[in-house]
Amino acid sequence: MPDLRWLPVVFASLAACSTIDDVGNDSDDGSAVAPCDGSGLGPGDYTRTETIDGLERSWSIHVPPGVDSVTPRPLVFNLHPFVLGGNDIFHEIWRNESGVEPLSDTEGFLVVQPEGTGGPAAWNAGEECCGEPSANGVDDVGFILGLIDRVSAEACVDSRRVYSTGMSNGGYLSHRLACEHPDRIAAIAPVVGSLSAELVCTEGRAVPVLIVSGSEDNLESREASATRWVEMNGCDPTPAVTEGQGPGAICRTWSGCDDGVDVTHCVVQDAGHCWFSDRTQITPGCGPVDFVSERVAWDFMSRWTLP
Repeated sequence: MPDLRWLPVVFASLAACSTIDDVGNDSDDGSAVAPCDGSGLGPGDYTRTETIDGLERSWSIHVPPGVDSVTPRPLVFNLHPFVLGGNDIFHEIWRNESGVEPLSDTEGFLVVQPEGTGGPAAWNAGEECCGEPSANGVDDVGFILGLIDRVSAEACVDSRRVYSTGMSNGGYLSHRLACEHPDRIAAIAPVVGSLSAELVCTEGRAVPVLIVSGSEDNLESREASATRWVEMNGCDPTPAVTEGQGPGAICRTWSGCDDGVDVTHCVVQDAGHCWFSDRTQITPGCGPVDFVSERVAWDFMSRWTLP
């Protein structure tokens, strides 16, 4: 289970086109996605609610300024942690806490922020995490995959550049999405979340994975997840170790993987169960640091496309 110490607190120049179009791709085979017909959503924020598999499901779509409805754009799922979803208040808290949408405004990608279910809201990311959805077998993987199709029907999405990030329970679900559907998710960047040990991953395409952890937060589980991705992706077992991505962060990168992907595990030193950021956080013990999770996640994920 994730660290829930922060639970009481939650109750109390446009570079879009040039930045995205110039993104490099270590796995790109050079083919292009066809342009859209121009009838899709323009810049703005949109909220959707539907009954899916007998459950009321909600999500928001953020289309950044300056983005047209003709050029296919990457889509990033921003998955909330345990509790910070399920209603408008928690939706806004996580939206502000994560900082993913302001980043999309400068980088030109679409953001989808879906809501979990249950009380408190959570995701079924496997036996290890979390709450009612896990206990009741809610098909959150199917829900997220369905959102790729639903959002693509409304907005101009590059289906080869669909990514997932999230904190804690949302990080766990990002792992599960990539584990079970590497053909739909181009890369993931879970923050303080693990790959549930019992999950059986789909063989085939290797998945680029960035794991972000705090040195004081269940590090053994995060290390086990990194090791599993390294083995599944057929990486060189000896990583390159770097200090950077912000003072106090040590990153290990395993390269030489199948399909040319990388696995990276960054550990923010003397830090706990946080969405690491240079902004003030609501989570106790999560003060501003130089490591900015959304920036590091996007810089990693945007390198990759599906074949």
